[in-house]
Amino acid sequence: MAIREIFTHDTLRIDITETDKEVRLEWRGKSNDRQPERVLAPLMLTSLERCVGADRELVLDFQQMEYMNSSTFTPLVKMLDQAIRQMQRVRLEYSGQRKWQTLSFSALRAFETPDGRVSVHAK
Repeated sequence: MAIREIFTHDTLRIDITETDKEVRLEWRGKSNDRQPERVLAPLMLTSLERCVGADRELVLDFQQMEYMNSSTFTPLVKMLDQAIRQMQRVRLEYSGQRKWQTLSFSALRAFETPDGRVSVHAK
């Protein structure tokens, strides 16, 4: 059975679905907070912790995002770094049809691990 939650902050909405196989965060709207780390870091790290020991993958789906400022990438990068250190599986999905997403998320391929635990995919 899936557990569903909705996280909102200003113009950002994140739909969270937790199953036996994954914890999925579907990002929607706009993330333009000047200090998004205050709210996003705890959310992402808690989601990552939900995967620890449960053999679940954390999936961050950005396909429906309209806009993300550069400050939003700071907590994302920190979470990816922690996932690598903890040997956790994380998959980032973005829209290959949105030019800004392709430009922004292709840079995050630097965090991909050779064993595929951390991966970045255009959809």
